Amino acid sequence: MFEGLPNREPRPLAWLTKATILFVAAFLVLGAVSAYRAWVQVQQLELRTSDTTLRNGSTVETEVVSSGRVTVDVRLELIQGAHAETLGILNLRGNELGFFDPRSKQASQKVTISNDVLTRFHAGEAQLRATAIGRHQFFRLPPPVVRELRVEVSKL
Repeated sequence: MFEGLPNREPRPLAWLTKATILFVAAFLVLGAVSAYRAWVQVQQLELRTSDTTLRNGSTVETEVVSSGRVTVDVRLELIQGAHAETLGILNLRGNELGFFDPRSKQASQKVTISNDVLTRFHAGEAQLRATAIGRHQFFRLPPPVVRELRVEVSKL
C-alpha cells in the first residue's frame, strides 16, 4: 500500500539527529586534541645563561611552554660532582578548563647567582640542569623533559 512513498522522518526529528551527530563529532575532535595534549604536556623547554662562567651576578633563565592541560613544574639545579642545589622552581599552572581549552601556556624564570650559592661549590666545571615534569594523565606520568648546560664556577 505504501510501497512507493519514501521513508522520511519528521523534519524536527531530522534536525535533532543532525545536531546530535554534529555535537558528538565536535566532542570527538576536542577529545582527540585533548588526549594529545595530555600525552605531550611539555612542548618546549629552554635553558640559557648570561655567560658560560658563573660568577656573582650571573643570570640563568628557563623558559617553558606547556600544552596547558595540566600543571608543569620546572626545577633548575646546579650540579658539581655529587653536590647539587636547587636554584629555582617554577610552577606553570594549566588552564582552568584543561580538557576544553586548547591554548598553550608559557612562563619563564630568571635566577641571579649570588656569592652565597657559589661558596657552596668548588671552582671548576659544573652543570646547569632544567627539568620539566607534568602530571599523571591516563595512568601515565610522561617522562621529564631535561635541558643541560656545562658551565664553569668561578669564585672571583
